[in-house]
Amino acid sequence: MKIQFPKKEEILSFVQRVFQLMTPYWGMFYFAALLLATHFAWKYSFTESLAMGGPPQIWLWQTFDCSQFFESCVGYIVSSMDWLFTHVFGVDGYEIFGNRFYITEPTRSVISIVWSCSGMKQLFIFTTMLLLYPFAHKHKLWAIPSFGFVILLLNLIRLMVLFNHMKTNPEDFEAWHEGSKYVFYAIMFGLWILWEEFVRRYAPRN
Repeated sequence: MKIQFPKKEEILSFVQRVFQLMTPYWGMFYFAALLLATHFAWKYSFTESLAMGGPPQIWLWQTFDCSQFFESCVGYIVSSMDWLFTHVFGVDGYEIFGNRFYITEPTRSVISIVWSCSGMKQLFIFTTMLLLYPFAHKHKLWAIPSFGFVILLLNLIRLMVLFNHMKTNPEDFEAWHEGSKYVFYAIMFGLWILWEEFVRRYAPRN
């Protein structure tokens, strides 16, 4: 029995059909690939060392001390949350010491805002994804700061919602903390779809 192998033209035709079927989903594949690449780039670029009796030190490539930068980011988040709780939402029943919220009523618990809660990782991921996008470069000038602001604002809202829930349900912290991160990334995917659709439909390729 003689085995017949497909001809070169048939193979090329099959590959072209596959590419045509996958074309509408290239944006999602691109998002997933860049998300994984930037996630691991961040993970293996920053390390944390615990100093005896002091705050943790954050190192970039185990060479550059970024502790002061992240400490400033955390301080801004804590002060923003405190201002919004006090002047906008009228939330009380807590005290602040450093980067920690000590909830005093109706339950007693502690929430620490640490460097990984700063939103800088998500900002780095989304900014890098836009920078590596293959075209529409001039639109990145407004898209990166605009989407960056949205990401930092969403992170602030995420922490405020988490804090408010912890006031009455401290036992739910782990589930809510992990779940909120996935919601955050889902919203980032929505921002990516917004960017992808805008670029594909309206933006010139330059």
